[in-house]
Amino acid sequence: MGTWRDHARPIIAAVIAEHQGETKREVRRALRDAYPYGERKYHPYRIWCSEVNRQLRIAFAPEDVTEGLPLFETNNKE
Repeated sequence: MGTWRDHARPIIAAVIAEHQGETKREVRRALRDAYPYGERKYHPYRIWCSEVNRQLRIAFAPEDVTEGLPLFETNNKE
């Protein structure tokens, strides 16, 4: 099986991909329904929640958060 995270990662990714274009709230609801480990407590649940949050941060991140920013700060005060 590997680790709990290794097992959860593809399940979470598949749910996020299946609900592409929906709101974050709707995707979270689908992820809650897809929880595969029975009781929602202890180590497997904490790992599931951690991986959900990690993948949602990536899935709902702005396209390019650095667009329009300079590559380096310039402090040319001469």
